[in-house]
Amino acid sequence: MHKNVRSKDRLDVGTIIAEDADTLTIYKGSGREYKVPKTLVEGYNGAEVSLGITYKELLGYKIQ
Repeated sequence: MHKNVRSKDRLDVGTIIAEDADTLTIYKGSGREYKVPKTLVEGYNGAEVSLGITYKELLGYKIQ
């Protein structure tokens, strides 16, 4: 946990703050939290998690 996350278009989208069996919760500050399925993870290089979606697509996973 607490790994940086980048979107497919290489934007910094936040930090993982929680994980369960199927999802990751990403926090970006100012109340911006996203809950994404783990199936959207494209890779991990030891320091950052890469998502297989763009930042614009990530907005659809925002926690209200």
